[in-house]
Amino acid sequence: MFVAVYFATVTFVVSTTYKDATRRLRDQIVRQPETRWYVAFFTPSVVYVGLALALPVVDQVATHLTLVTTGFAGALVVLSFGRIWITLFVSLEPTSVFPSIQRDLNLWVHRAYRLGRRNNPSPTAVLRANQKIREKLATLDDLVTLILDREYERASDRGIAASFDPRIRTALEHLRLTWETYARRKHMLSGLPGWNPSRTQAKDWFLASYSEVDIAVATGTTLAGSQVVDDLWFERWIAALVERLLSGRDLLSVQRAVDGLMPLSRALGGRGQFDELRLWMTATTFSPMNAVSEYAGQRGPLETPPTAGDAQRSYMSRSKHFALPGEASSHNLVDFVLLEMLNTCLGYTDYFARMQSELMDAGAVIANSKSQLVAGRLVLEIARNAREALATETALESERVTPDSTLAQLMARGLATETLDELQQLLAYLETELWPWVLEVGGSNSWAAGAALSRATEVAAKLEVMLEFARRLLDDCETAHREKDDRWPDTATTDILRRARSLRDQLELPVARLATTVDSTPDSDRPDHFGWAYHRAHENVLRRLLADEPSEPEALRQQVLLLYWAGDLATQRLSSTVRRNDQRLINSYIAEPYLRFLQLCGIALVLSEVTQTPDLFRPFESAWTALLTSATRSTALLGRAAATLFADTGLFALTPGGVSRSSIEIRAHQKLEELGVSHDLFDFGGFGATEGGRPASVSDEAKRLLRTVRSSNYEGMFYAHWLRPTAIAAGATVPTDAERYLSRLDLDGDIEEDEDDD
Repeated sequence: MFVAVYFATVTFVVSTTYKDATRRLRDQIVRQPETRWYVAFFTPSVVYVGLALALPVVDQVATHLTLVTTGFAGALVVLSFGRIWITLFVSLEPTSVFPSIQRDLNLWVHRAYRLGRRNNPSPTAVLRANQKIREKLATLDDLVTLILDREYERASDRGIAASFDPRIRTALEHLRLTWETYARRKHMLSGLPGWNPSRTQAKDWFLASYSEVDIAVATGTTLAGSQVVDDLWFERWIAALVERLLSGRDLLSVQRAVDGLMPLSRALGGRGQFDELRLWMTATTFSPMNAVSEYAGQRGPLETPPTAGDAQRSYMSRSKHFALPGEASSHNLVDFVLLEMLNTCLGYTDYFARMQSELMDAGAVIANSKSQLVAGRLVLEIARNAREALATETALESERVTPDSTLAQLMARGLATETLDELQQLLAYLETELWPWVLEVGGSNSWAAGAALSRATEVAAKLEVMLEFARRLLDDCETAHREKDDRWPDTATTDILRRARSLRDQLELPVARLATTVDSTPDSDRPDHFGWAYHRAHENVLRRLLADEPSEPEALRQQVLLLYWAGDLATQRLSSTVRRNDQRLINSYIAEPYLRFLQLCGIALVLSEVTQTPDLFRPFESAWTALLTSATRSTALLGRAAATLFADTGLFALTPGGVSRSSIEIRAHQKLEELGVSHDLFDFGGFGATEGGRPASVSDEAKRLLRTVRSSNYEGMFYAHWLRPTAIAAGATVPTDAERYLSRLDLDGDIEEDEDDD
């Protein structure tokens, strides 16, 4: 009775929720673990209870066992109906079938994995496991189709683009988990005989044989595809399901679907599954990128801020933009896409670091056929071929003749080739696909611009770290290269580094523009894009100065001018957000943005004089020329500079901003030491710099500037030796009241006179 009631419940569920499902999916419902449990447990229990209750029929005396069995039967009835109730309501939800399919997939994948650990796995067992996995993948496909069909019915005339079914997110999470589970064991499964099927691959007309091309041209046909082993058949199946779930949706629908989906790219890259990584990135990021691009196109480009004026107003109001329905969704989707790319760089870094350590024992790893090597496809193929050759060698020679150094060189060559190929493909994707999209979104009139530029900057930083690990791995591969007659790839990465830095440089001007247009008002519920953009723009200009990296003069001039206007916005923000305290301390906080700008200009002036390269300071000079346009404005700017210097008197390196400027000053001092400038010229403490050790290339003007740096830092030096004379020449009135408190500044050349007297 219990089994009959249970299967009646299953029949009801299948005939309602799964009435349009395929036979495979219905069989999966009937064969759930609950069904097997009922058959294995309840059926013997019911038979046993029936026999116990039939004892009086055969003239047997009823015992206490009858009462016990009757009570047990009643408990089974209660439990049975409770289980039926749970199964009824759980099975009405199609996503409840995902765990059952995953359980079966994991079972057969694990069986195949155990077969791979045997020396001679049975081809029949391998084929059976492969077929079972394909059947479960087909069942998974049917379940995704059922979920999408139900969403189509519910969306009706609104269309799938405007709808969202929470089952889509659940389906994506289960598909990701299925992919990850298979990826953990793929290095063993791919070597099983007959595991990977063949597929037709289109031929390249420029690389195919000439005779085949001539025949195709003469007959007006196309090149016949070639049959290749498909190592990605499992991943292609899952990727196709992911693309089906995400395609055809609008911005909000895509964002809800991928919300909370954990990145998989780092795990794939760390195992050397690079083709699988690219397939995952394509399947999961194409629809989000397309949706954000459409939204950015609707919002239009970001308005260019003015380059002159008394104050810079905000063009991108938080309240204005976040009232739009797509702002939060576009912001989150940009985060999702670039976090996947960020994890991709981290995955490559993990792989390069791990292979660098394994390369030391590469010969022993290859020689030991029982050791499991988790690496890229090329390295695994080389290791597999080398092990087959060693087995043949051992069979013929009764011992292994090939030394470990030769095996290590073989693996090093494969690693070097694989590393260079992957770096080229990754940079090609960044240059042609991701970075144009980042610049498009980063230049749009949307809050997603801040997310795009900030995450892309983080990606560029992680890319440089990844290239450092790749360089170390390539150096170790060169160390293992002992037979110089062996064909070896060119391991130079100069061009790759140049391309990576070009990606970083392309973000500098958009970041500076963002700092002058985004709303500067802080909001704890949203990322502080203004604060990030301001500090990033400042660091970009400082890095240009200290690293001697060439830059477009006009682009650098724009960055400097935009940084000045961003400092105005930062000052306004600090005026309203700094907690009430001692007025002098408040003034020191408010003065920090302007002091940082003056310090940056001072560093540029000193370096241009020390290195005798006027082009280094010319963008700053041009920016100030655009600011000092009249006597009134020059007077205001000069007075502001004097007031900010006075606000910093006695508080340098004591406030948070002062600590930051102190660290910048240390970096500038280190740069001067690298240029060969005597430390006594610009360090604190006294004016008696010795003549010994001074480079002859340092001009008298540079020495005068460096002495002022020693007494009043870079910002004070810039005010005294460049800004003050230039503003006075433009008609400014000297702020004598403020300058009375600036006793450390060399306003009249006193320091130079004292030095000459000495």
